[in-house]
Amino acid sequence: MFWKRKQKDEPASSGENRIDALANDLQQEGKIDQLESELGKFDPRSLEGAERESWYHLYGIVPFREGNRPLAFERFQEGVRQCPDSGFMRFSLGQEHEFRGETRQMFECFDEARFPKVPAQYALAQARYAYLWGRSDKGWSYVAPLLPVYFELKILDTTFLHIRGLPFFQQTWAYLAAFSQLEGDFQELSDLTSKAESECHDLDFDYLKAELKGFRSGDFSVLKKKLRSSIQESQAGNFPSGYQAMRLNILLAQECEDTQEAMQLLESVSLASNDFPWLDDMRLLAKWEQSGRFGNREQEAKLRSQFMARQPMLFEPDNAINFNLLKYQDSLMDEFRKTRRQDG
Repeated sequence: MFWKRKQKDEPASSGENRIDALANDLQQEGKIDQLESELGKFDPRSLEGAERESWYHLYGIVPFREGNRPLAFERFQEGVRQCPDSGFMRFSLGQEHEFRGETRQMFECFDEARFPKVPAQYALAQARYAYLWGRSDKGWSYVAPLLPVYFELKILDTTFLHIRGLPFFQQTWAYLAAFSQLEGDFQELSDLTSKAESECHDLDFDYLKAELKGFRSGDFSVLKKKLRSSIQESQAGNFPSGYQAMRLNILLAQECEDTQEAMQLLESVSLASNDFPWLDDMRLLAKWEQSGRFGNREQEAKLRSQFMARQPMLFEPDNAINFNLLKYQDSLMDEFRKTRRQDG
């Protein structure tokens, strides 16, 4: 048998979490489908601390991954009862409340599971749910605890941050830019940008300020120049440039006065195998926007249906604003929320 290192109820040695080790081993050995049966070999009442938390969390993740959301909900509820101080458990239960359309309970869970009680990527996930349910204030509050860490580190190099488990500063900034646009107030974001430029380094702040100008005023002239330059640099270095090209051509299409010209701009972006696959869905959202803009209702309805089938939870707010499609995507919120009310 592959789990032979300890008897199941033996105390863990210092620094070792047997439950996490078990899950990691099963994952590496391609036996993750055996996780529930292996968890059953432990008595969770005999576990303490991190091991107890891991057991209940993984016990809920099993049905979550299998698509059995009602059972996952029950297990995460029990996990919160057994580990009331666990940020992971609160976050997971919050996700299940969101799926059921129970937003008050969702926010209550997330409010008890802010960074650093949960990893930084969980904080962005919380902010995404807040966005989907029209609570920009909550979204900002879940992202804000990340900011002091950036200012303490002062280095905003992407590799440096990735190694430390932090989102790129540009991504965190874009979440806040989205909430600023939805609230119609960019002053706090502007102050944040100035503070970061004065106190941190290893980031192209001119690029960030060009984005801020565009999001704030609708004048993307500086950003378009920077995108063109970035495309040239990427192509010269044989790096993927689909991201920049799609951003640029969506901005150009939004300025067109002719529907055929706008659609041609969107179709002309070639995506390589190493570009983000979701860029084609971004193209679809932009084409849907153009169909609505020029009054082609039949095509608009068709593209809307295609987009929702491919992106049922819509684009994250940072991606939506980066492609200047945040406000248009907002028209899909009611359609998304209807999918969350079957249990709520």
